[in-house]
Amino acid sequence: MKQLLCAALLILSLGWAQQNQPAPAVQQTLQQAQAALEAGRLSEAVQGFEAVIARDFSNYSAHFGLGLALYRLGDLRGAAFEFTQLTALDPNRFEGWFNLGVVRDRQGQAAEAAQAFARAVEVGEKASLSAADLKPAYIGQVKALRTQGQHEAATVAARKGLEKVPGDAELTSLLADSLVRANKPLEALPVLYQILGNDPANVQAISQIADIYVAQGLPLRALREIDRGLEAAKDNSARAQLLLKKSTLQQGREQQASLQEAARLDPKLWAAHYNLGVARLRDGNARGALESFQNAYAQNPDEPKVLLGLATAYDRLGQAAESGRFAAMAVKASQGADKVDALFLQGKSSYALRRYAEAVETLSQVTQQKADNAEAWFFLGVSQFNLKDYAAAAESLEKAQALAPSASTAANLGAALYSAGKYSDAERVLSQAVALDGRNSVAWYNLGLTLRSLGRVAEARRAWQRSADLGYAPARDLLR
Repeated sequence: MKQLLCAALLILSLGWAQQNQPAPAVQQTLQQAQAALEAGRLSEAVQGFEAVIARDFSNYSAHFGLGLALYRLGDLRGAAFEFTQLTALDPNRFEGWFNLGVVRDRQGQAAEAAQAFARAVEVGEKASLSAADLKPAYIGQVKALRTQGQHEAATVAARKGLEKVPGDAELTSLLADSLVRANKPLEALPVLYQILGNDPANVQAISQIADIYVAQGLPLRALREIDRGLEAAKDNSARAQLLLKKSTLQQGREQQASLQEAARLDPKLWAAHYNLGVARLRDGNARGALESFQNAYAQNPDEPKVLLGLATAYDRLGQAAESGRFAAMAVKASQGADKVDALFLQGKSSYALRRYAEAVETLSQVTQQKADNAEAWFFLGVSQFNLKDYAAAAESLEKAQALAPSASTAANLGAALYSAGKYSDAERVLSQAVALDGRNSVAWYNLGLTLRSLGRVAEARRAWQRSADLGYAPARDLLR
């Protein structure tokens, strides 16, 4: 868009200068400023154009040149001001409105950009400008409307543009995509096939056609369309992207095969490496997943999902320090559910590294945001236990047990209750733990301690004997 802006300014401003010749001294300053602009001496050009405007504020070419110089200097506010002056000096000229639209778009002011481009189209059509001259304005208007989420209006603008520039590839693509985004897939379908008629390997069009068929309950037809695209595609990058799309409709070995081939064809396609990592994790292949996530990280080190994938793979492999490092990076980069998952892995890593205070701080955030995460409650509880906050530990472990009952959680809960002096509750929970897992030597040991505290020494010795038989040395010491 910047190149279009520059071309329009230089050509049309000279045209205006020929129609309205200023006084000789002003004309000389204007020519010097234009020469400085063309030579890239932008600060000199700004001074020259401002000098002309100071003596002749209505000089269209000076405002034009000043706007362009400021634009090239990155002063978008100043450029917008100058192009606004052009629309005031002559509201019926295309170039002022068009270039104002370009600057507003660069400023992130999509609504103002759309209005300026629309006005450029209006005055350009009245002036009978050629389709080639008007095309950038049509495209600019459509894109600005899409940026605002006004996809219905964007389809109208794209159709209008195509009336003037029939068959234009970019406008046709924008129309199809706007129809899809406007939730009009069946209207988009013939337009997408029109694109494929001219470009049978168009990745975006094929992907959108596949999505439409999947939404219609026709996944096999979607796969056939992707396969046709793969036959037509000659470029490895395009084939890789189509295989990545195909993998979303596959499972198991077929899915992994498509992802592996996509990564081979285009090693820079980080999403193929990442999705392969996810598939391998799902299959229990943590080491293979780690390799895939590392490849994705090499291509896109700032992607939050990749960071979370690495943290997860390292966690599965028992490498707590690396898991925590990538989890901390993911926490900073992620939002929503992914951030909560990253916080959990960070807290779990802190526990494994015996940084219990850090674990409590991090895991408390997880349980506040996702109160049904049983694992988070468990690791929070055992971290609190190691900090000797037994009451809090018992409360956390009780929540973990309620959400996902297990012998391990019951054993830890029983230990926390015993340490908090709640012997009756501890005896009940530890009895459940050994009933669920009779080979848990530590649970038998703690049950013995609890029974002794309740004055049931004979029962306590029987519990320690079971613990000793299972190889727990501290229980043998108590039996001497």
